[in-house]
Amino acid sequence: VLKGFPDCLQADICLHLNRNLLNNCAAFSASSPGCLRALSMRFRTTHAPPGDTLVHRGDVLSGLHFIARGSVEILKDDMVMAILGKDDIFGENPLLYDN
Repeated sequence: VLKGFPDCLQADICLHLNRNLLNNCAAFSASSPGCLRALSMRFRTTHAPPGDTLVHRGDVLSGLHFIARGSVEILKDDMVMAILGKDDIFGENPLLYDN
C-alpha cells in the first residue's frame, strides 16, 4: 500500500511508524532529522510468535534487528545464555566494516 504514495508521504508515514525506535534507541541519538527520515524508509517490521527461531548459529546475518516489543532468548545447546528486550539490538556487527 505504501508504495502507491509519493516518496515524501512514504517517508512521513515511515518516520511516524518508527518514531518510538528512533527516539528511544541510543544508536540514533546523534542522527540528524534527514538521516532518521532516510533510515525509517529502510526498516522492515517483522512479527515472530513465541518459540519461533529467528537466527540459527552460523547463519550469515545481513542486518540489524531492533526489538520494539517482547523479548528474545539467546540459546546455546538449549540453555538460555541471555534475554534481550525492548530497545535491544542484535545481528550483524556494523563496526566490522570500514564504510
